[in-house]
Amino acid sequence: MKVLLFGRNPATVSRVTAALSAAGLAADGVASEEAVLSRLGVVDALVLGAGVVGPLRERVTGAAVRHGVVWVQGPHIEPSRDALEYVQTEILPLLAERGPHERRHPR
Repeated sequence: MKVLLFGRNPATVSRVTAALSAAGLAADGVASEEAVLSRLGVVDALVLGAGVVGPLRERVTGAAVRHGVVWVQGPHIEPSRDALEYVQTEILPLLAERGPHERRHPR
């Protein structure tokens, strides 16, 4: 599964993207709206960081839906939390629930 992570903090995007890759996903991460919108056509799933909210979230998730990309939003990750553990316990279950076969918003 090709996953794109979009977060507002570049350092967090980098460490969570590395953890997604370590968990066996083809992952890339971006920290700008322009970057995420330009890559939606080539990914299966979009993971939004907790800081992607309001009108920005609406624009990005609307574009994801138009591209047939499943999206989930992860909870906030504390800087001290192990990124791989975060991915395994928080993100992978969300992606499994909303796998590429399902094209709707998360609950």
